[in-house]
Amino acid sequence: MTTDDPMPAADRAVALVLGAYLRHFRIRRRWHQKHAALALGCSISTVSRLEQGAVFMHRHARALFHRHYDVPKDCARAVDHLLSVTNLSTQAGDLGPGWHDRLALCEQQATAIATYTATVIPAPLRTSAYERALVPSGASAYSAPHRIPRQLTDRQVYTLFLDSSLLERPVGGARVMAQQLDHLLHLSWGGRVAIRVVPTAAGAPVGDAFLSRLTLHGNWLYVRESLGVVYIPGVPVFAARDRLFETVATVALAVDQSHRLLVQARERWRAQEQSHDIPPTAPYPVRVCRKHLPR
Repeated sequence: MTTDDPMPAADRAVALVLGAYLRHFRIRRRWHQKHAALALGCSISTVSRLEQGAVFMHRHARALFHRHYDVPKDCARAVDHLLSVTNLSTQAGDLGPGWHDRLALCEQQATAIATYTATVIPAPLRTSAYERALVPSGASAYSAPHRIPRQLTDRQVYTLFLDSSLLERPVGGARVMAQQLDHLLHLSWGGRVAIRVVPTAAGAPVGDAFLSRLTLHGNWLYVRESLGVVYIPGVPVFAARDRLFETVATVALAVDQSHRLLVQARERWRAQEQSHDIPPTAPYPVRVCRKHLPR
């Protein structure tokens, strides 16, 4: 594919994801873009466009991942799978080793994120206790210490549409839930995240119970996450998905109303936590008169 060819949908998604991955490994190696350009025999502009997902050049991407950036072999094979996506596809699935890191890098490099969730709190907004409660065995494939963290970055705009059912779901118990809601409130009050509660009774017309839209280098990239991740580019053919977030916004409560619901839910969990901390009243001992016992 040349730089002037319009990219098919799946290629556009893969280009954005792998562009973020390429930039990470270049910086980790302490290379400037000119070093990558010299290694590839191309211009610095081409390297820049590769990292921004503006072009999709299989040969250059494979050369960097396999020969120059010291990518772990299992992750390099997963990248090969992504690079082999067909032009007829409308989405790209990333289920191989390293998928969590590639998603984390896309989130970190995004200038804006919008998420609708009716299942769990998004990873960048979780407390460590909430995260552990989701995977109590500690055997999560993406909880290893060497993984790239999924966290908020400076100057990033994050909008969370939170289904009201999540306020009552006891992930990890009362204390964990109270701490998680308190964390969300602090993020919101500090201007880091705009949180709007979507009443379950409103029946938000959402096909996905967890869907994010990342703004990455001026492009929209939709993310469906489960045991892996599926990326869908924000191109005109998917305009219905843009309307989806607009529709959710119309039924979501205002920020101040949402804050009140979050505070109320937090206080309910705190009260439940305190009630569990009160030791039960010990029964009065029963004294038995031995002379009335049967012999």
